[in-house]
Amino acid sequence: MARIKEELNFAKSEQFETTMIPGKFQRAMRHCIIWQFIRMIFFGFRSLGIIRLNLKNEHEVEG
Repeated sequence: MARIKEELNFAKSEQFETTMIPGKFQRAMRHCIIWQFIRMIFFGFRSLGIIRLNLKNEHEVEG
């Protein structure tokens, strides 16, 4: 089984055989401030939509 460069940091153990290790692109996205800002905006709007739906359903149940 060929080991990729990211896996060389782990000791040879069965514990890490099924561990998912982020690649170069994934690590770059985690540290990209612009991408994290876009994600924050997206999840913020998504949360506001869910809150709005909950409030709408709450008014329908009461009224």
